Amino acid sequence: MKRQEDTQHPEKSLHKKMWAIHSWCGLYAGVVIAVLSITGVAALFKVELDYALNPSLFYVEPQAQQAEVTPIIDSVAAHYPAGSLYAVNVPKEKNESWYTNFFFKNEGPGAKQIQVFIDPYTGAILGTRDYYYSFAFFLRHIHVRLYEPFVGRQIVGLAGIALLISTITGFWIYGGFMKKQFFAVIRKKNLRIQMADFHKLIGVSTLFFNLMIAITGAWLGLQAYLEPAIVGDRPGEFIPKELPLSKEEDKNYKFDFEEVLAKTRASFPEFTPSFISPSYDGSRTVTVKGTVPRTAFERDRFRITFDKAGLEEIDRYDIRSAGFGDKVYMIQESMHFGDYGGIVLKVIYSFFGFTSGFLALTGFIVYLKRTEKKRLEKPKFIELRPLLLRWTYAILAGVVILAALQMNVGLVIPSLVVIVGAYATILFLLAKALVLYFRRLRLKKAIS
Repeated sequence: MKRQEDTQHPEKSLHKKMWAIHSWCGLYAGVVIAVLSITGVAALFKVELDYALNPSLFYVEPQAQQAEVTPIIDSVAAHYPAGSLYAVNVPKEKNESWYTNFFFKNEGPGAKQIQVFIDPYTGAILGTRDYYYSFAFFLRHIHVRLYEPFVGRQIVGLAGIALLISTITGFWIYGGFMKKQFFAVIRKKNLRIQMADFHKLIGVSTLFFNLMIAITGAWLGLQAYLEPAIVGDRPGEFIPKELPLSKEEDKNYKFDFEEVLAKTRASFPEFTPSFISPSYDGSRTVTVKGTVPRTAFERDRFRITFDKAGLEEIDRYDIRSAGFGDKVYMIQESMHFGDYGGIVLKVIYSFFGFTSGFLALTGFIVYLKRTEKKRLEKPKFIELRPLLLRWTYAILAGVVILAALQMNVGLVIPSLVVIVGAYATILFLLAKALVLYFRRLRLKKAIS
């Protein structure tokens, strides 16, 4: 009978299929989308939070005369012979410090990124830290990889695809409904209808934002697989044609950081330098990366490359004059994180960012209320309020525990906790679902 109705009313059949896709995407990816929504909003302000939590490292007292920074950087580099000096961060304001970044690949159980902070006026070392122990890195790591280094980024990418499908199907399902009901009306007949109306209203109102976040999130999460197939080599990177030095000679080659900065500012005045990165592959180059204000491209992707010998400019990458494909590529991350329009745009992004989590929450409530009668028959039935509180407390507790572990013992232990805990839970739920499925099949065969 149902099949006959579906053939007679193909629109109803399509509506059911779209609704099923929307429901399953939201239900299975909802928790991940909610976590990404909250962590994404926090990650928007990771730089501001890092500065606020570590004022003694990032801020200095401006003075009339600056010290020579190059000898200090050389001295710091000599103190870390096993590390690669891959970046020297340039202060953007007069009251900010310089800081160096040294990367240690295989030291102990995991990699290290040591940062040394320098007062540009006195030359004093303000302090050091391993960036992988910082709260700023935690925010980025949990949002981009769900704190799981092997397939976490891919899970985030798949969640982006789920959000994209859920957004499109949701608009297809509810777009027509919103014509029948005044746009901002929230019916209060019962909790399910009230949450359903909120779900539709927020979903339609934030359609374009969620589409943008879903597309860019899916791209960034699955970039390791999509980029080689679609883009090939990453645009904007300097690829040396020759290597005149050995790696060791290149690493120890001396040049003046301040002269590099002066040449950059003279030849590219609209460019705001962010960091100076010397080569250690034998190419004898030094690259300055930064941003051109009032452009919506990914931060610190504009570039000038000099020869260390004589500091002559040998290459430049200005995204504004690059091809259309490069521009599309370079706009993905800035669109996702909203870091191209200052603090005001970040606040706007925060407001919209929470809506993804709100959609997951309201959708989950609608599902729980709709299935409440069936769940009442189960011996382990839990009321809506305590169930939601359990999930909320569990997620918050997990995030706090991971942050505390990472900031005290580094990446290895919390990563293992996530891997073992997440994978064990997924495998258990999958095994349980398969057992129940085969039981139902056996019962059907026995009845028939």
